[in-house]
Amino acid sequence: MKVFIIDSDRKHFHAIKTINDLPTDGSMEVVIQKHVKKRTSGQNRYQWKAILGDISRQVRIEGKGYTPNIWHEHLKGMFLPDEASDELTLPSYVKWQEMPDGTLKMVGSTTKLTTKGMSIYFERLYAYAVTELDVRFTANV
Repeated sequence: MKVFIIDSDRKHFHAIKTINDLPTDGSMEVVIQKHVKKRTSGQNRYQWKAILGDISRQVRIEGKGYTPNIWHEHLKGMFLPDEASDELTLPSYVKWQEMPDGTLKMVGSTTKLTTKGMSIYFERLYAYAVTELDVRFTANV
């Protein structure tokens, strides 16, 4: 499989040449779509250290604390988009998967968010954590 992100004349030329060289026997599929940037590794680090770290250090529910992993799963269920969106998610995004017994399981992942989608997800986490959990973010990353 070849993927071309066409952001220069050289890459455009290379993509056209590759398409022109394809066999014409019907064995190839070419998909052209708008490129969306997936969330960055910096955003992922920030999520774990600054956001989930502060929440897990500060929040106790009935005296019990929870790890960043538990908060991550809980908050994904609350704030990941329910449906795929061209601007917020990558094309392969799915939040809910039906299980053989007919129940739904949350399988969504922040790895399937775009940079914009991750930013909006952060805004939702911040708003919830500050207003509902009384978290004071330290922004130590």
